Amino acid sequence: MLGQSLPEYIFILSSISLLRLVAPLSFLYLSYCLYTKSITPWLFLFALLEASFYLFVYRPRRTVLQKSIYTPPPLTRAQRHALFLRCSKRIAGSRYPLGWFTSPNIKRQNVVEWILWALFSATPETAQESWEEEMEEYVTKVEELLGMKLEQGRVDATSALRLTLDPVKMVHRPLVWYLVVALVDLITSTKLSFMGFTHYSNPSRIFPPRLFHIFTTPSPSATTHFSYWYRPHKSPTRDPIIFIHGIGIGLYPYLPFFQDLITATPDQGLLLIELLPISMHISSPPANSLPPVKSLLHGLYTTLDSLGISRAVLASHSYGTVLAAHVLRAQREEPQPRIRITSHLLIDPIPFLLHLPSVAFNFLYRPPRAANEWQLWYFASRDPDIAYVLGRCFFWAENVLWREDLGLDLESGSGSGSGLYSGSNSNVKFAILLSGKDQIIPAPLVRQYLTREDDVIPIWVSHNRKFHIIAN
Repeated sequence: MLGQSLPEYIFILSSISLLRLVAPLSFLYLSYCLYTKSITPWLFLFALLEASFYLFVYRPRRTVLQKSIYTPPPLTRAQRHALFLRCSKRIAGSRYPLGWFTSPNIKRQNVVEWILWALFSATPETAQESWEEEMEEYVTKVEELLGMKLEQGRVDATSALRLTLDPVKMVHRPLVWYLVVALVDLITSTKLSFMGFTHYSNPSRIFPPRLFHIFTTPSPSATTHFSYWYRPHKSPTRDPIIFIHGIGIGLYPYLPFFQDLITATPDQGLLLIELLPISMHISSPPANSLPPVKSLLHGLYTTLDSLGISRAVLASHSYGTVLAAHVLRAQREEPQPRIRITSHLLIDPIPFLLHLPSVAFNFLYRPPRAANEWQLWYFASRDPDIAYVLGRCFFWAENVLWREDLGLDLESGSGSGSGLYSGSNSNVKFAILLSGKDQIIPAPLVRQYLTREDDVIPIWVSHNRKFHIIAN
């Protein structure tokens, strides 16, 4: 990830500008050829491919990707009430929920629209009359939080941030960019193969095609939901490691990390889950994008069963922590889970404090300014398939993770970090790594929420020593 220096700023804006100019320059050159009847064969072919890619791939998909395939699981009234109270208790004294609006100038109907999305996954047009009494309770509570009575009506200039209802915003990237993605994927696959990994591929259609498969035949994946890499487990004393990556260009940025793990413990197995729809690839049709989390969870369990893994360490980064959160919650709720996760490592976790607008705003709504923000904006936030996953497949009420989900008691031990564990998580260890300058999550707030400490402690350890938070 880039920093915020002037040279980096110039570099990233130049790179983005060059990529965005490919399509218009291709159309301009084709028009020139048509007018002058003069053609340079290789340049004409390049321009024709780029223009065709824009017209017949990007533009149709831009329309298709606005449609929602999945709907969030509906909440009962009791669940909605409990969730709303849970959120409001954690923002006492704040101006919540003003951060969820494009302007602090709001009226009653603005708040109603936001609550309908957040708790009902609905709009004013689809709202049911039976919800009116319940809605009145929530609006009254919001007025208490804001310390003011909301005026009737709606401020048309103000809109709420509603991820799954707002338009999916994307920016075209040229065909040549996907060639770069294919080459990076080939380098990644080759290095993983040399590290001793075997690739298990699912049958979904992906673009760009995986060049590594030209030179080798992958093993069939145990699930249709994702592909994965596996390095056999041989250690009699350690549990194998499952790793789920975040949004980016796949597993490439993690290669040094994998090599360090292999060097340190060569007999310890490694299972690397690949989520290609958040790896700058094109999934076709959109149904091949990330399925509901429960389906991913089932696919993970099926994969582990096929590899003979009954217990493991689960490490995840950024968006990968969303799936990890569901694994964690399932472990806590099931008396005898199918797979026993003995330790969790959450790196820059997304699921905490999702009731606050930080994650949604920073990833999808924030205007880029610094070099690292422009990098995130173009290469991640506005990637068509990544934007689709975030805008149509991410449901905050389903993915949010609370302090007590980790086994940390809600009331007692808040400052001391005593940590009361229950259920099947009673012997599970947790470690959370928080980057102080992370662009997406509100790392200082997450640290404070989990530790109940105002002062920054570089390595915070609970009294039972089963919970560690490393912050920088």
